[in-house]
Amino acid sequence: MEQAINEFQNFLNNPNGKKDLFDDAKKVSLQVCLHKIPNLLNDKLVLCKLPHPLMKEDNLPEVCLIVKDLDKKERDYEKTVRKYQKIINDKQLDGIVKKIMPLKQLNLEFRPFETKRTLSTSFDLFLADKCLHEILFSGSKLGREFRKRRKMPFEVDVEGSKNLKEDVMNILNSTTIRLNGRGPVLDINTFLSTHSVQEAMENINAVRNELFKHLPGGESNIKSIFLKSTDTPAVPIFVDTKGNINEIKIPNNMTTAKVKKNKKMVVKRLQKKKLLEKKQKAKLAKVANKANKEKKNLKNPIS
Repeated sequence: MEQAINEFQNFLNNPNGKKDLFDDAKKVSLQVCLHKIPNLLNDKLVLCKLPHPLMKEDNLPEVCLIVKDLDKKERDYEKTVRKYQKIINDKQLDGIVKKIMPLKQLNLEFRPFETKRTLSTSFDLFLADKCLHEILFSGSKLGREFRKRRKMPFEVDVEGSKNLKEDVMNILNSTTIRLNGRGPVLDINTFLSTHSVQEAMENINAVRNELFKHLPGGESNIKSIFLKSTDTPAVPIFVDTKGNINEIKIPNNMTTAKVKKNKKMVVKRLQKKKLLEKKQKAKLAKVANKANKEKKNLKNPIS
């Protein structure tokens, strides 16, 4: 494995046999292929603390913190912003957390799809108060752009945490393992092209150990592991040749409540789809009728 990492890093740093003028660090991810797809209703985010972080201290990401409203009935949310801004300043996080966003502001100002897309690209990372986790993940308050761009917020206990700064820094110094039931491949950012082979190995081992704990089916469910970066071929570092798929047991995490909820959502989507199709047909029929009338007028011009 060490030789594969060494060769891969040499290729990244000198793709044409020459050093780049701007020698920027490139992220390298582990692509983990599974034997069986996990049976999960909602995405599961697992934070894995890396021995050698992917960010540099002189280039910290810009963070947006989503918080609960102090008064749900009141339309103005400035009091909420002031309260949480004071907490952030007291914890010396004002250099990292650039924006405090109450839930009310999110509901009022970021309803349209375009505004949600703009918001998702405005910050490097999103955090949310612990009590809002279920609301933001199960509903449509953030939309598919956040999921597509992997910008769904990480939860922090803003008021209850004993050391909020340490909690936030742990998130910044970690990578995310996203488990979902939509495909057999996991993509996990693991190390940088500027890391040494030893540092890359330590990060890979940390990710593997954390993945084995949370992956349905465990270590036996891993079919192969590849190294991958932007615009590079995938290099295999592990392939399971002895695994017996029939022996891998995947627990069913779809509880009765989740199954009912999923069925309701499917019905709603189908109803919405049918309604859109009906409107589109009516629109096309209207256009066709208008075109027919124009043809008749051309054939029989009014004298």
